[in-house]
Amino acid sequence: MKNKAVLELGVEDLPPSMVKSTLEQIQILSKSFLENYKIEFENIQTKGTSQRIVLLIEGVSQKQKDTVEKEIGPPRNVVYDEKGNLTPSGKRYLEAKKAREEDLGIERLEKGEYVYIKRKKEGERTIDILPFIFKDLIKGIHFTKSMRWGKGKLFFGRPLRYIFSLLGENLVEFEIDGIKSGRKIKGHRFLYPEWIEVHEAERYPEIIRKAKVILDPEERKKIIRRDILKAVSEIKKRGYSRAQLVEDENLLEELTYLVEHPIVFWGEFDEKFLSLPSFVLEACLREYQKQFAISDGEKTLPFFIGIRDGGRHNLREIIEANRRVINARLNDAQFFYQEDLKTPLEKKVPALEGVIFQEKLGSYLDKTKRLIKLVEKISFELKADKNLTKRVKRAAYLCKADILTNMGKEFPQLQGTLGKEYALFSGEDPIVAQAIEEHRKPCFAGDSLPKSLEGAILAIADKIDTLSGAFWVGFIPSGSQDPWGLRREAQGVIEIIIERKVDINLEKILQESINLYGEDGGNTENAKEKLKGFLEQRLTNFLREKGLTHEQIKAVMVKKENLVDLFERACALKYITSRKEFKKEALAIIRILNILKQAKRWGISVTSGVKEERLKEKEEKNLYSQWKNIKETIDMLLSRREYEKAYKELSTLKETIHLFFDKVLVMSEDKEERLNRLCLLQEIGSRFLKIADFTRLNVK
Repeated sequence: MKNKAVLELGVEDLPPSMVKSTLEQIQILSKSFLENYKIEFENIQTKGTSQRIVLLIEGVSQKQKDTVEKEIGPPRNVVYDEKGNLTPSGKRYLEAKKAREEDLGIERLEKGEYVYIKRKKEGERTIDILPFIFKDLIKGIHFTKSMRWGKGKLFFGRPLRYIFSLLGENLVEFEIDGIKSGRKIKGHRFLYPEWIEVHEAERYPEIIRKAKVILDPEERKKIIRRDILKAVSEIKKRGYSRAQLVEDENLLEELTYLVEHPIVFWGEFDEKFLSLPSFVLEACLREYQKQFAISDGEKTLPFFIGIRDGGRHNLREIIEANRRVINARLNDAQFFYQEDLKTPLEKKVPALEGVIFQEKLGSYLDKTKRLIKLVEKISFELKADKNLTKRVKRAAYLCKADILTNMGKEFPQLQGTLGKEYALFSGEDPIVAQAIEEHRKPCFAGDSLPKSLEGAILAIADKIDTLSGAFWVGFIPSGSQDPWGLRREAQGVIEIIIERKVDINLEKILQESINLYGEDGGNTENAKEKLKGFLEQRLTNFLREKGLTHEQIKAVMVKKENLVDLFERACALKYITSRKEFKKEALAIIRILNILKQAKRWGISVTSGVKEERLKEKEEKNLYSQWKNIKETIDMLLSRREYEKAYKELSTLKETIHLFFDKVLVMSEDKEERLNRLCLLQEIGSRFLKIADFTRLNVK
């Protein structure tokens, strides 16, 4: 007979951002523990909210699987004679071990063949093992920030208040940090605040639902989406036919895990606040009240949509209370915004000297000065015209000024967007204002990249300055610890350079950035090398996400100064290796590259320039002749980075290359002859290497 097992952890308002991760971890850990303990099960589900984390295991076997263990005994020749019969020693061995001859087996070990006894081990009862599994499970959950409370020693995301655990009708008894498991659960904190005793695990889902808790996050999310659409329809009936929800997936995710019984409501705020920019209105609703904004597709409308965790009683009073709070918050925002507009953005820049970027890295004014020099260097690398360079330097000068604004202090996540708004109001060039807004992008995975070249240059400079400074003073991410968000910054640099085709030598920019910090207080060369390695790892991840294999990545990473070039070569290699002709082509390429590597190991210096008159064999003459005919075309294609076309031209040499190696002795005893043949191979091989090091590919 199979049973259902349930574990519920009653927690004290776990932050919504932690709930999803906790559920995912429990899913993985429980599966691993059950398999390790050889307990069979049919299905595992994890569900929950910020107040409870739930593990549901269907089809749990009543006991562990029986196992057969081997008990290694004496050497075979002690137990059996040459004819395979038991020796006297063997008989005594069986008597001593209380075993039968059919229980014996032979296993070959390092020292020879040994006898073993097969012993069947009965599996233990699941009810006796689950306490250990559940305790290890609770202790094994990792939180980005953990806490300890009272006199206990357990670290958890938030205080653990009760544990409910059943297997079928049986209580899974254990204790952790003074909290004993039991049969009782809590209903919804407002709609059903009583303790409920559960006697059968099978009835748990039914009982928790009657207690007004919708356990499944996906179901809660569907309810919220459905009822928001109903609210928007109601707003449309009020004469706002173009009304639509301002989508906010992060807020929806947060609310999904925050509430247990979602009720959607909507209301209006004072229309006088519509003079505020839409992004300010949306931020106020989101950050202050965790509510959605409504727009007509162009500007924000005077409505809000909120989510209540509870019933529909007193809903009018709740809507009115929310309206009053929102109006008060928007009144504050309007005051802050109007005060900010009184001072041009450039007037705020000198005051950045009083805002510390990082104790060892100086103020935000110091960072601003570094950014101006760095964007100038990047612009020079791009051969940008004077006007573009002037605009991006101006944007670099202004981009951090909105930190000092009232709105910037109230809503740090709007920094950049506020800078653009204030720059436009101050009469700055719209392109400069756009670059200010874009310089913090991408802010998170999946975020949009800068659209303007000025914005891309400034975003790259800002992120590289942060990375260089962090590595210069030794703030290097380790494990899951990355308080500066350096992995995100590095990923942003790579994405912007490649996707926006910012054609720069990244190594030069890194060196320039680290040099701007000077020599005191950091190891410049060591910081540069560690930062390069850090960026290479992020680049590897980026290429892997684009579908390249580990070998293909290694093959194109032999040249990695220019990421735009590297990515174009990577895309070409991905196509090249997919061709059915590639195997035969690759073998020809690898023969060339391997013999050139061999020559290098032997200390042979291969100079450029083939002496045609020294070519004797028909096959080497044919190879040289064919090479001369396509050399100019190939060099032109490589200079244009048309790597697929260049490869196709080079691949026409494959048959001639194979014939050359089959008939010609490259490492001739004649030094001049040997060197001339190596020069021919060097000319061809060097062109293949401009695409990738094909020897890194596993071609069979």
